[in-house]
Amino acid sequence: MSADDVDYNMKSPLGGKIGVPCRNTKSGPVQGTLVAGQDVKVFFDGTTTQQGGDCQFAVSYDNGTTFAVLWDKLGNCFLDTVNGGYEIPIPDRLPAAKSAVFAWTFIPATGSRSYYMNCVDVRVENYGKQETFTGKELLVVNVPGKPSLAPVSSESNDMLPS
Repeated sequence: MSADDVDYNMKSPLGGKIGVPCRNTKSGPVQGTLVAGQDVKVFFDGTTTQQGGDCQFAVSYDNGTTFAVLWDKLGNCFLDTVNGGYEIPIPDRLPAAKSAVFAWTFIPATGSRSYYMNCVDVRVENYGKQETFTGKELLVVNVPGKPSLAPVSSESNDMLPS
């Protein structure tokens, strides 16, 4: 992968050479900490809501090869944020790690259904009971090699790939 294949524009959808996971970015220094059993506040920049859509927040312990979903916001993501963001619950059994990947994805409710994804390297702290965490698999659509969601009108919202 060349430097030209990395997308640093966090507001554009994935596609073409810019792919999953994490916009083709390599892991970097830890930028924050998730604490098991506590919420993390996630803020969004900008005012475009794209009439809502589906968001997922997930964690990866293998540099983005697989992701386990922590929280879904289906149908009205961006339409009901509190002060520009959401409180994402971090499960109390999430294992500690010196480095993990925290990801956010978005599929607009209407229009082309482009796939957006952004990631950040985090540390995970857990001071209690730790278990293997297996959340549901992250939905990845409308990028090369993955299922497609057809464009839809504002009257329907279906997260099932065709």
